[in-house]
Amino acid sequence: MINVAQSPLIQDLFSITSKPCLSLYLPTHRTQPERRDDQTRYRQLVRYLSDSLRTTYDDDGMVDLLAPFRELERDESFWNSRRQGLAVFRAPGVFITQHLDRSVPEIAVVADHFHVKPLFRILQTLDAYHVLCLTRESAQLYVGNRDGLEEVRFATGPVLLISEVLGEELSDPGFSNSNSGGTDRIVPHTTVEDEIDKDTERFFRHVDRIVMEIASRPTGLPLVVASLPEQTALFRRLSRNPNLVEDSIVVNPFGIEMRELVQRAWETMRPYALAESQSLIEAYDEAAGHQEGIDGIFSIAQAAVEGRIDTLFVEDSREIPGKIDEQTGKVVFDDLAMPDVNDLLDEIARIVLKHGGTVIVLPTNIMPTSSGAAAILRY
Repeated sequence: MINVAQSPLIQDLFSITSKPCLSLYLPTHRTQPERRDDQTRYRQLVRYLSDSLRTTYDDDGMVDLLAPFRELERDESFWNSRRQGLAVFRAPGVFITQHLDRSVPEIAVVADHFHVKPLFRILQTLDAYHVLCLTRESAQLYVGNRDGLEEVRFATGPVLLISEVLGEELSDPGFSNSNSGGTDRIVPHTTVEDEIDKDTERFFRHVDRIVMEIASRPTGLPLVVASLPEQTALFRRLSRNPNLVEDSIVVNPFGIEMRELVQRAWETMRPYALAESQSLIEAYDEAAGHQEGIDGIFSIAQAAVEGRIDTLFVEDSREIPGKIDEQTGKVVFDDLAMPDVNDLLDEIARIVLKHGGTVIVLPTNIMPTSSGAAAILRY
């Protein structure tokens, strides 16, 4: 699992010190009729930011802060390229927009720091994996999760072809002359099927090496193969990839729609993602049994500012509005509508990352505690 603090976007957001910090998240849609409402809901979220700013800022200050949001609303090329979600960040001298490949909750927050917890859920690799679509003649690689898949390009493009890999080495059946009964004949040394099998083996070995080099080794993500049974069995026999999972997607991957591939990939990988989640929960339970795992916002906030948290678990759908004194760890609950108030879970996560800890966002049903947060201590 990667540390989300290594994300360039998270690093950029953490480096910004100007205030106030405006954060907007919107789930978006690529198809009608849902997509026609996206800009309407975006305007509503911008209005919420305006209402929050109005409690502290004069009209001129508000106009300046909100102007880029208004311009973005009218940018049709931006809205035409939408994906599954949208994140927008604004501070004095800063305006960042990010299309997201995963849906996010509708959120609009004005605070002293950017609201980044929705990004953690997207960036963490807890339920991420690679999907290798494979036939005798071609290979295509994706990275994704339960919500979608994105192409991983090879050096030659999005699809790797056997003709590109083998080139002039692509076999033709060998022939030789034979004389039987006084008549010259041409007979094959091997059958066409034998030569095809040899080419397929060489192609699959090459695909296996390339996938390990550009995907599996750098990320450590599990790999699932989508292919017909014969090709899957051959690739599995030849592969040296330790990340290759036991289950596969039995299908001609180039004969189905992307939506079905996403669904079948998640059905295959879901048990692996749940198993990894369960191992994390067991690690917390064991730590708690040795007084190295803590629960409760007050104790976790205190440990966070002291740099004592190794791993922080936060609940993805939970918000606890408030502020943290980063010198003392003191927590004050407040109203999220106020322009200097953020989600405490978001603030604690930011502090933990700043001290080199790991943050894991989990759904409610597998959180190890009911407080919205849990932590494994370094000491």
